Amino acid sequence: MKPPIFAVQPTGNEAQQYLHRARMFRHAETELVDYRNGEQFWPKYALLTHAIELALKAFAHHVGKASPPHPKQHDLRGWYDLAVQNGLAGDAAISAHIDVLNELHLTHYSRYPQHRSKPVPDASVIADGTVDYLIDTFTQSINPR
Repeated sequence: MKPPIFAVQPTGNEAQQYLHRARMFRHAETELVDYRNGEQFWPKYALLTHAIELALKAFAHHVGKASPPHPKQHDLRGWYDLAVQNGLAGDAAISAHIDVLNELHLTHYSRYPQHRSKPVPDASVIADGTVDYLIDTFTQSINPR
């Protein structure tokens, strides 16, 4: 596909722009496989965890909590807790998934080879559902129809 003649300017408020970007990363991931040569296909999970981070930051911008003090840049647990403190209904399964995905995201495990003393969790079981839940839930408040 050829690039547009004129660049498209982002529209919407900051929360909507973050949520749109989260959807873009989610969409890019859908074309990728879960496993390649018996190993989790880590680029897929780097995209998914980044989509989760962007969705959580979209909600923070929506409720006006994106300015300092806020969680560290890539801290999915911190951003999720901030969302729960500001109106997101807590969900035990999503919370547990965030813990697993946060470890992979914070340590950049999905992007760089690292030795681990414990087994690597199977992100394919939890990542898709978690990002879909967050994007769908935040869309209802950020982009109401």
